[in-house]
Amino acid sequence: MNRRGFALLTVLWVLVALATLAGASSSLARRGTAVTRNRIHLTRAAWAREACGEILAARFAGDRSVREVDTIELGRGTWCRVAVSDPAGAVNVNLAPADMLQRLLGDSLADPLLDWRDADDVPRPLGAEAEWYRRARRAQPRNGPLADAGELRLVRGFERVPMDWFAGLTMRGSGRVNPNLVSRAVLAALPGLDAEVIEALIARRSTRRPIASIDELIAATSPSSRIALLAEYRELAQITAFAPALLLARIEGGVRGTPLVSTATLTLVPVESRLAIVARESD
Repeated sequence: MNRRGFALLTVLWVLVALATLAGASSSLARRGTAVTRNRIHLTRAAWAREACGEILAARFAGDRSVREVDTIELGRGTWCRVAVSDPAGAVNVNLAPADMLQRLLGDSLADPLLDWRDADDVPRPLGAEAEWYRRARRAQPRNGPLADAGELRLVRGFERVPMDWFAGLTMRGSGRVNPNLVSRAVLAALPGLDAEVIEALIARRSTRRPIASIDELIAATSPSSRIALLAEYRELAQITAFAPALLLARIEGGVRGTPLVSTATLTLVPVESRLAIVARESD
């Protein structure tokens, strides 16, 4: 190859290198633009989410029964929504009394659950402690409160429970249940509630006039059911609450045309006509 041919080849390689470098720079610029745009969208979504929190607080001040904010258009493509739930509508598996869990779940599930959450290594008759999980090559029990439904799946026996069945269980709340909200199965696990009392509670839900206290429930039942309720009054009072002690608000905000959504879960305590935020979890 003569000197002129070598020079031409060198120039071609330089042009290829420059084109590659330009392409890479352009790609990086586009990527940087996309990242910046996503950050802007997420910031707008977060502000939309916070706006819905304020809307919820304002609506609750006028109506304490408010439990949701349907999707609201906030302008310039932003939207938000809120869903409020009462954890007392489910059984807190970390705090529920052992006898209540046994009535609700049966010993084959209650015993392993109680063994998982207690601090000792002594298994109950149908339970399981660390040695059983080692032999079964399963995750070791926490020996403390369960963190979430995913961990509940690790407890012996719960791997066979249908997923929709977990809706009646929670790891949040004070441990008390609201008889106006829980399922019929949970009502049957409460002390002192016979079939008549359960039907009375269920019937009142459709009237939008829920039972306000154990005393009102006693007054609405027959003498025989009243005797059973009075016999279990103290225990029932310790594990029930007919008004929300705290609420959970799942708040979402987003921007139309993008898949980005900013979410947060607020733990709220109703105080007179307002909601006090006691905890915040951002996703």
